[in-house]
Amino acid sequence: MALRTIVIGGSNTVMQPGYWPSLLTSMARRGHALDVVADLSVGGTTSGFGLFQLKSHPGLAEADLLIIEYALNDAFVYGDERRPFRHWARFYEGIIRHALELNPSLRVVSLVFGARGGTYVSAVPSIDAGMHYISDWYETSVINVSRSLMRRFGREVVTDPAFYSDQGHYARPIATSIVSDIVADELERVLSLPVRPRALPVAVDPHHFAGASIIDAKTLVETCGLPAREYKNRRFAATTADLGGHRLKLQFEKGRPLAFSYVCSPEIGALQVTMGGETVEAAMLKGGVRDGNFKFLLSMLSCEFLYPGPALLQEPASLACTIEVARGAPRPNRHLPKDNVTHGAWDPAAQTALPLLGMLYTGTLKSCVAEAVERDRPQPVAASVERVAAAPSI
Repeated sequence: MALRTIVIGGSNTVMQPGYWPSLLTSMARRGHALDVVADLSVGGTTSGFGLFQLKSHPGLAEADLLIIEYALNDAFVYGDERRPFRHWARFYEGIIRHALELNPSLRVVSLVFGARGGTYVSAVPSIDAGMHYISDWYETSVINVSRSLMRRFGREVVTDPAFYSDQGHYARPIATSIVSDIVADELERVLSLPVRPRALPVAVDPHHFAGASIIDAKTLVETCGLPAREYKNRRFAATTADLGGHRLKLQFEKGRPLAFSYVCSPEIGALQVTMGGETVEAAMLKGGVRDGNFKFLLSMLSCEFLYPGPALLQEPASLACTIEVARGAPRPNRHLPKDNVTHGAWDPAAQTALPLLGMLYTGTLKSCVAEAVERDRPQPVAASVERVAAAPSI
């Protein structure tokens, strides 16, 4: 009987051809066919998007296997610094705890891939170690491909540029085939173990994000009145709530935004967030969309840039913020994720869009009110200290 499988991950899992199609073929040949009921992988995203995806899609309670592939992307974004690492751990623990709360018999398997020139070659990588620690705590599994490659082939092979197609992807077809075989061997071992429901242990971090909530595009359209905008290609069909001609006023109790999920299309504008008397402008445009390589891309904007320093780990008792499309001259206070590009000059005649798939947040969303704005009226720009943050992802 095929195992009902859900997969969340980044571009390594999306890549065609890549390790994933080979893995499905190999597992079927070994007698462990994977029936992929939901492939929720999206390039350029991290565990925060994975949690949003699982909260947005039904079927987790009936699944047999959840595969998580975010280690490489998470390592690029959160690195080894203490506060970002702990924030990441709340996402990762949130994924596992949320999944096991819904389905105590679910097999959960995390895959660890390594980047070209990654820290795993000569040091203990924090994200990989954190995945092992949290997975062991919840008695789930980790398949550490980076470690297996080092053991089998040594530094000379895994540091050879020919082993990779670029900074974050293994070369096709040889390296991806090797990776697929490693994953298949370990996954076969995991699936041979008996399935037993288990009670959830006490949380590693009591402030984990398993209880985070989402507001989706359907709610933003039907309840808040944002216009719907449709996107479809051979892989995705998405209904979004277009923020282009509106602003959203959000009020939270004991919570805050964690991430915005959106569709990056050529007409997208920068996102302007006003909170606590400060306004930040975040770039939403992907280079591949700007250059015409893609008609659109599903994307994510993580909100860590809104909470500098100790505020990243502190949940506010209450928080109010406004989000809308930036109009007018670029603000001095800007956030530019490394995998995004700067927007062009604002054109008041253009029909700028900001197609939201939804928002992941903690606490209680007390109010979400949409207000129409005049598209052709520029916003005043207040002087502020420039803050450009980088958040690379693959």
